[in-house]
Amino acid sequence: MSAIAGNFFPPDYKSFPFKEGDLLSSQSQDGKFSVSKVLKVDRVDIKKGASINIQGKVFVAPEDDFLLVVSCAFGKPEFDSLEEAKTAAKAGTWHIAIANAPNRSPGAQEGQVVVGYKAVDDSELIGYRQWKAAFDRGEAGVF
Repeated sequence: MSAIAGNFFPPDYKSFPFKEGDLLSSQSQDGKFSVSKVLKVDRVDIKKGASINIQGKVFVAPEDDFLLVVSCAFGKPEFDSLEEAKTAAKAGTWHIAIANAPNRSPGAQEGQVVVGYKAVDDSELIGYRQWKAAFDRGEAGVF
């Protein structure tokens, strides 16, 4: 694929302001805060005519393009404030609800604030590797 991006995916699918290992917090609809961790940020090249499953719908690329797929471990909404979430992130006392969720960049960054950093451990990538193998076979998509 050429270094020049196509126009199939919107520009916000092609950038992500956080990095692997960032601990992020967001507020749920019930007002609770959670901590999530960015595990991997993959640039996925899609060639003209290839398909990708996004949120259960299959899209066929009319041109060569790419998007970023952000895999995160999502935490439980268990904190009453952003400060509590930040303290838990630094102490490593937050709890995972979903070990790996592959998402488009806009969805992965929506409402998120950096509250810490911890390098990604190889053991945290088990779910990611399972998803990536299925994705590469065309058997899995992204949210």
